[in-house]
Amino acid sequence: MNARITAAEAAQSDALREPIQLDKYQRTVAKALTRTFDSEQTDEQQLSLDTARVVIFSDHHKGARDGADDFLRCERAYHAALAYYLETGFRLFVLGDVEELWECTPKEVIREYEDTLELEAQFHKAGRYVRFWGNHDDQWRHSGEVSKYLHDDRFFPGLEVREALKLRVVRGTERLGTLFLAHGHQGTLDSDRFAWFSRPVVRHLWRPLQRRLGMPSTTPSRDFQLRQRHDAAMFTWARTHPAKPVLIAGHTHRPVFWTSRKSGAPESDKELKRRLEALRASGSATPESLGASHAQLQFVRAEARRRGPPATQIDPPCYFNTGCCSFGDGDVTGIEIVGGKIRLVRWPNDNDEPLPKLLVEADLAEVFDRVGEATRPAGG
Repeated sequence: MNARITAAEAAQSDALREPIQLDKYQRTVAKALTRTFDSEQTDEQQLSLDTARVVIFSDHHKGARDGADDFLRCERAYHAALAYYLETGFRLFVLGDVEELWECTPKEVIREYEDTLELEAQFHKAGRYVRFWGNHDDQWRHSGEVSKYLHDDRFFPGLEVREALKLRVVRGTERLGTLFLAHGHQGTLDSDRFAWFSRPVVRHLWRPLQRRLGMPSTTPSRDFQLRQRHDAAMFTWARTHPAKPVLIAGHTHRPVFWTSRKSGAPESDKELKRRLEALRASGSATPESLGASHAQLQFVRAEARRRGPPATQIDPPCYFNTGCCSFGDGDVTGIEIVGGKIRLVRWPNDNDEPLPKLLVEADLAEVFDRVGEATRPAGG
C-alpha cells in the first residue's frame, strides 16, 4: 500500500462535540489503556520543548528476508532516517512491533537485520534510545528474553523494553501536558487477550502462505482518517481520560494527525456547502465562481464516498499515530518532536531522495491548549 500521503490526508480539524457513548469495544480498549497508564511499571519522564529532539517510529515488522517480510522494502528508507537522526542529535523511540516475532524467531531476525540493529544500537550507546514492545514482539516483555537476545555487546547491553511511557512536557518552568506513548494494541482480542492463540496461527499457517505467494501482510488503508474502529477507540480513550493525555501510538499502520485551520487543514463538506450557499445568496456571483465552488463540493463528497464511511474527527487533538515502517511501497512514516513542533514525516521525499518529507506539523503547546479547552466548562 502506498504511503505517499499529503498533509490534507493526514490532517483532521472538525470539532466533535456530541455526547460520548462508548460501545463495548471502546470500553474494553479504554480499560486496558487505563491499566497501562496507571501502572507502576509505566515511568514518567520530563521532556522540555526548549531542547527536545525526538523521532518516533513504529511497526517495522522485521522478518527473515523472505516473501513474508514486511520490512524488507523499507530497509533503505529506515536506514537513511536512522543515519540522519543519529547525526542531528535526535532521541530514537521505537514504539513496538519492531521485530515480527509471531512469524519468526529472534535469532532469524537478528541474523538477517544485524546492520539495522547496529544502527539503532548507536542511539542506545549514546543514551538516546527508548524501546517499547508491541503485540508482534511481546516476547520482549520478558526481561530474560531481552537479556538473551538483545543485551549482546554489539547491540543493546542493559536495555529495558517497556510497555508505555509518560512524558511530562514543559516549556521553561511551565507544565504544558502529558504525552502518553504506547504501541496501542492494548485491549484488542487477537493482539492482547488472546495473543497466545494468534501467535501460532500466524507462524504456522499464515507465514508459510506468505512465503509461498511472496505476499507481505501489511495492508494499511489509503484513508488516513480516523475511520478504523481501533483508531476511534484510542482517540475516545484519550478524549475521555480525566488526566487528558495526548496519546501517541502505532499498531494500526495509519498515520493520524491534527492541524489547526491556520495550518492548512482541509475544508469539510459542511464548510464548502455553506460557502456555496453564501455565494448563491450574494446575487453577485459569476457562473464560473458558482461552478468552481459547486465542483469542489461535489468532488469532496464523491471522494468521501469512495473512501468509505465518514471519519471520526480528532478534535481535540488528543491522539496521534506514527503510521508504520512497513508500507508496501518502501516508504516509512514517523513523528518528530523538535523546535516546539510535533511533525508527521515520510522517508524518502517526493523525489525519492534519502531526506524527510514534512507532511504536516502543529505547535505542541497549541495541541495541549486545545485539549485543555475541550474539557473546560463554559466561561471557565
